[in-house]
Amino acid sequence: MYVVKDLVPDMSNFYAQYKSIEPYLKKKDESRQGQQQYLQSVEDRQKLDGLYECILCACCSTSCPSYWWNGDKYLGPAVLMQAYRWMIDSRDDYTEERLSQLQDPFSLYSCHTIMNCTRTCPKGLNPGKAIAEIKKMMATYKEKKTASA
Repeated sequence: MYVVKDLVPDMSNFYAQYKSIEPYLKKKDESRQGQQQYLQSVEDRQKLDGLYECILCACCSTSCPSYWWNGDKYLGPAVLMQAYRWMIDSRDDYTEERLSQLQDPFSLYSCHTIMNCTRTCPKGLNPGKAIAEIKKMMATYKEKKTASA
């Protein structure tokens, strides 16, 4: 991240990366959108604990050596944790599409599990674990994709 002045960083690249993951609920059938709530079981809701609390301060991303070297291509811990949050949301219908967005060598796989992100998070969240879970999901997604081809 570039410093604008003193302790003011330019976070425009960070927010552009965040926007690229489409951090909102996406439904394939939009005909009922806005007419009723999308219910979620208690168990499905608990899966989101430790993910939705992120305040997007970017402390984890700026402490990550991989993000220092490849900040233009690697999404970074904060953005990837939010991507995982939407991938596992039981109400979202676009998990496969979200996974396919991360299939280049840099977006996800630049994480080398140094875990600075987890140590520096002011909320005590674990972005490293979320990234590992995305990598597991990606492996099964690729297996499914090659089996169906």
